[in-house]
Amino acid sequence: MLRMTRVFGSSLAVLILAGAIAPAASASPIGRLFHLHPRAAQTRDTRISLQVYNKGFIFQDVKVAGKIYTVLPHQWLGIKAPAGTEVYTESTSFEHRKGDLLFAVTPEMKGATISIN
Repeated sequence: MLRMTRVFGSSLAVLILAGAIAPAASASPIGRLFHLHPRAAQTRDTRISLQVYNKGFIFQDVKVAGKIYTVLPHQWLGIKAPAGTEVYTESTSFEHRKGDLLFAVTPEMKGATISIN
């Protein structure tokens, strides 16, 4: 019985020690050496970041890549989308009707602020 308790205790100690070392090992440069998919970690984000500013006095709904977002009056909406993504209006205003194309994202728009009314 004493031998069984010692085996169990030493096994438990080894498991606790391994659990304590595991996060440090994965954070070390050696842990990155054995990564299973090194190319997957190197993918670049090719999306374009821009801001949509609502300069009107009422909220505006915009549709980006099939998702609808609400831009409050005098507020910004940050968009990160691939080039060619079309942005439509989903609410009616003085200048636009529901479903009108506001703009399509282009690489030249990177970091720009687009005002809508």
